[in-house]
Amino acid sequence: ECGLMGQMKLTLVRPHAKHQNSFTEAFDEMTNVSDRLAWNYMGDNADLTFFRRDFKGYVGEMMRRETIPPPTFVCDTVYWAMDENNEVLGRISCRHTLNDFLAKAGGHVGYIVRPSARGKGVATEMLRLILEAEICRSIGRLLLTCDEDNIPSEKTILKNGGVLESILDMSPARPKKKRFWIDLGPR
Repeated sequence: ECGLMGQMKLTLVRPHAKHQNSFTEAFDEMTNVSDRLAWNYMGDNADLTFFRRDFKGYVGEMMRRETIPPPTFVCDTVYWAMDENNEVLGRISCRHTLNDFLAKAGGHVGYIVRPSARGKGVATEMLRLILEAEICRSIGRLLLTCDEDNIPSEKTILKNGGVLESILDMSPARPKKKRFWIDLGPR
């Protein structure tokens, strides 16, 4: 990773309708369904056009999930990573609890960086910042996972104190998952 974050200030903000254009531009950079689903963050069968039709409704849904999760989801707190030009560079969330799937393959924290901002330290800085958030501090010990072949994500987790616990076989059609723990100390 080059030293972009050393020259740029990155902040985490809660989702807000005023960031619609930048959020949409970032989504439009995504070239595969997996990235689009991760950016949209409404589930594997999500309507990827909902935020285009009703951005305020989309933002409201992201905020509601902090206390009222949709079926099969857990409560989580979502942030968007913004640069000093108010461009949305990434999305990161902290899941308050783990269900069976998250305990194996998803973990407490999920993140994605828009393609034009990748390889510049954005994910590492987003993770560092969310680990300082009260919700993560209140959990204390956080599980983070990445696909075995996702070297950039593994480096992001390791730079933020992740300790490899295990590598799980998911299924023949899916890559193995590396599971890391980050201990934020006593609750």
